[in-house]
Amino acid sequence: MSRLKILFVANVAKEHIRKFHIPTIIKLREKGWCVDVACKVDAEIPEADNVYSMCWERNPFTLKTFRGIRQLKALIAKNEYNIVYCHTPVGGLAARFAARGFRKKGLKVVYCAHGLHFFKGAPLINWLLFYPMEKLMAKFTDTFITINNEDYDRVLRKFNRKMSVKLIDGIGVDFNRLNVTDRLGVRNDYRRKLKLPSDAIVLIYIAEIIQNKNQQMIIKALEIVHKMGYNVHLLLPGPNHHNGEFVELSEKLSLDEYVHFLGWRSDVGCLMAASDIYVASSIREGFGINLVEAQYCHLPVVASSNRGHRAIIKNGENGFLVPVNDYQMLADRIVNLITDKTLYDKFTNLDVSKYSCDKIATNIHSILTELL
Repeated sequence: MSRLKILFVANVAKEHIRKFHIPTIIKLREKGWCVDVACKVDAEIPEADNVYSMCWERNPFTLKTFRGIRQLKALIAKNEYNIVYCHTPVGGLAARFAARGFRKKGLKVVYCAHGLHFFKGAPLINWLLFYPMEKLMAKFTDTFITINNEDYDRVLRKFNRKMSVKLIDGIGVDFNRLNVTDRLGVRNDYRRKLKLPSDAIVLIYIAEIIQNKNQQMIIKALEIVHKMGYNVHLLLPGPNHHNGEFVELSEKLSLDEYVHFLGWRSDVGCLMAASDIYVASSIREGFGINLVEAQYCHLPVVASSNRGHRAIIKNGENGFLVPVNDYQMLADRIVNLITDKTLYDKFTNLDVSKYSCDKIATNIHSILTELL
């Protein structure tokens, strides 16, 4: 019997295939599948059987996308795949256009939306550009996978009724990279390295410093917490792509010794161990994977209310949700956790195993197998 053949299609290797899909690729190959990848190759993917370099860019509305469609059509015709499994606006557009004619021959097309670009509160331009595109592409899709309830409900109600719509618990978390052997020892060591007082309350938010991640919300809430008399520091690991504006804000508010911009870090588990409360302020998310990581590290979570965070946090049950840019409520929830040990403990002993890479990969394997 010949091996089942699947083609993963996405925009890039480094920030998508390597970041999200390696566990699924490994799982499928363990099950005997031939797994190929087509993307813009900016990192090696040795876990796949074959990797094909595509010409496209991040923006789907360019001529390179149409050149990529031709590349994919030739690739699909040559290799006779059973399934094309596509991701990202570029990969999803190119793959579904390229696969149209082959579906009559039995090819199945699966699209996974890592947070649709149109959502409640999204800019009008997002709705004008991406909603018509995704609705059209749904006609050429056999299974549409979503990772939050808002996207799931909209796709189920508004898109192609003939396709199967699935909701999964995110795209998988590699908990192994968060494990530390001596949590207390690491905590004390990292506090010394970062010059954090041993008695300080430490907040952490791991994210790129960009407008959407909205770190200014946390900085302004920190100002309120300090005025209430609490010794609180804030760790902000992540590359700074916002021209130093949040650094200037912390200096303007006289918080520069309390806000620590750490740049890109690979020691996420250790930084979590040095911290007390996880805060997240983003304006939009497809799925808040960093919240799951925080919960695994036994940190209580206070997060802005967006569709990705709501997929994980049930307000008052396993964390707190606050309106975007409500600095006062964010400050109040932080103080609630500082002053109420029972509440703190409630939010730090949670089972997040359903979000593990292995369980998500197993779920995706089941979804793909259903099509055959």
